[in-house]
Amino acid sequence: MTLTFDVDTEAGAAVVHPAGRLDLSTYAQFRDGLLKCALEEPTAVVVVLDDDFEVATPAVMSVFTTVWMRVSEWPGVPVVLVGLGAAHRRLLDEGGAGRFVRHYPSVREALAQREPDRRRDETWLPASPVSALMARRFVRDTCVRWNLPEVLDDALLVVTELVENAVDHGHSAPHLRLELRDRALAIAVRDDEPTPPERREPGTRPGGRGIALVEEISRVWGHTPWPGGGKVVWAVLDPGA
Repeated sequence: MTLTFDVDTEAGAAVVHPAGRLDLSTYAQFRDGLLKCALEEPTAVVVVLDDDFEVATPAVMSVFTTVWMRVSEWPGVPVVLVGLGAAHRRLLDEGGAGRFVRHYPSVREALAQREPDRRRDETWLPASPVSALMARRFVRDTCVRWNLPEVLDDALLVVTELVENAVDHGHSAPHLRLELRDRALAIAVRDDEPTPPERREPGTRPGGRGIALVEEISRVWGHTPWPGGGKVVWAVLDPGA
């Protein structure tokens, strides 16, 4: 049996309606579909589970925990469940996902619990050595507009390393996105190269410390495959950290 799902947009959230059977053969497809929804950065991913959604075993309900963990730091989109009947709730709890993924009686109640609006800005940069300079200007201007003087210096260091990595190793025009939520600044750079960034020891690359520096000054960092190819390398900075 197959598993399909429709995605509607409601108040900026992606509302997912899966239909079919979730089992080992459809697990990866469903997981990747939910991740794709989250990477498009809606205000939330709301999964509606009704009688059209069948579950083979409690273990496959871990798909919701997997997606929640993948997107919790970046892009920081909440993943919630709606419409759990007694059978789905039992499977969710037996599979362990109930400890991590919130669930609500209705879509309206789920949307009412979303985080306050987040601030976001983004820009495309050329596949050129001047990209790092342009990225620093963009970050500086954005931090001034968002009143983030305490995080500016670290943000300039991080964006320089991420953009230079995208140009030098991704061989593509980077897409830079900044997002502010709960006073934490997320910096994300997308390129066309799917290979994860390589962590080098300090001094092994002229002109910078690369991912080692990003790791040192960020609260958390990571990389995420981009649907259709390429990747996003991201870092989250806490003001005053």
